[in-house]
Amino acid sequence: MSFHQLEEWFDIFRQFGYIPGFIMLYLRAIVPVLPLTLYVVLLMHAYGSIPGIIISWLGIVTGTFTVFLVCKKLINTEKMKNVKKRKSVQRLISFIDRQGLIPLFILLCFPFTPNTLINLVASLSHIKVKYYFIVLTISKLISITILGVMGREVTTIFTNPIRALIMLLLLVALWFISKKVEKYFMGSTKE
Repeated sequence: MSFHQLEEWFDIFRQFGYIPGFIMLYLRAIVPVLPLTLYVVLLMHAYGSIPGIIISWLGIVTGTFTVFLVCKKLINTEKMKNVKKRKSVQRLISFIDRQGLIPLFILLCFPFTPNTLINLVASLSHIKVKYYFIVLTISKLISITILGVMGREVTTIFTNPIRALIMLLLLVALWFISKKVEKYFMGSTKE
């Protein structure tokens, strides 16, 4: 696909306003296998840096909070009781209940931590909904901004390859750090 064809796609995308971008990120929060970084970078290129980050942030926060509320409503179902019995889930719930919102905030700030698991565990813990929403909105703004800025820089590979390489290395380093933080807070994932 050529650059001209890509710009034509972006023009078609922009004709529908901000709604398609919001829906993409909302669905990404619900279906976590979709590529978050790619979506954020696409929205930044389609709408511009600041509108792209804001749309991505609103979509991901709304979707993530929707999943949290659904999990909170289903807390007494048999499936959720089985999930709550898992050792890693109990460990994280206990940690969140003891330490408060700061570890949750740190985990959610990293773009590569498993938000679905964190969301599920947060819904099973004793965190009040309004506090979770505050932590989620602030941490996701940080996370999406990091992804957007780094993703935007990676796309400069043809115009400034050194700068793009540095950003790519920072992105990989951030991924490794997030895995270490995740392991620290969540312990072993093997059960």
